[in-house]
Amino acid sequence: MKRVLGTLLVSATAFAGGMVTALLLSPKSGEVNRRWVSKQGKKTKGILEEKSRKWKEDSEKRIDRFSKGVKRTLKDSVPNLYEATENLHFSEGEEVEEITRHG
Repeated sequence: MKRVLGTLLVSATAFAGGMVTALLLSPKSGEVNRRWVSKQGKKTKGILEEKSRKWKEDSEKRIDRFSKGVKRTLKDSVPNLYEATENLHFSEGEEVEEITRHG
């Protein structure tokens, strides 16, 4: 994990350094460069917001499908005791005897 973070930090620093160097050596004026950087920043922000929104929606759908699958699995594997015993008819004496026999 430390190695990944270190690599990410070095990459981000190198990218930022390259951008600063490119802006300083650019033949365009500072004002034009600032407008370009601002425009690109806004585009990037829009793209990142859209991707994060889509990622969140996809994640919510996956969690919902997983939750429904777990509920269905539990429902299928645990019998409904009311349905399983609705056809059993005991008299009061038989019920007491059955309970005391099986605990």
